[in-house]
Amino acid sequence: MAHSLRDILSQNEFWIFVFAAGWVLLNWPLIDLAEGLVWRGVPAILIYVASVWLLLTLAMYLFEPEAVE
Repeated sequence: MAHSLRDILSQNEFWIFVFAAGWVLLNWPLIDLAEGLVWRGVPAILIYVASVWLLLTLAMYLFEPEAVE
């Protein structure tokens, strides 16, 4: 059975995936990889956390189903 992209992205499983991806990406093992590194005077951990936060927020905004009126 073929599903459209909108059907797949509006399911609860997508939101669970976004939550799980955020949990994994913002958890200890991956954050620890950027510890002590500096890029152009900015700590890499700050760039990493801000980038992950921005990508998750953008995904939630772009794939949010339209409000039913």
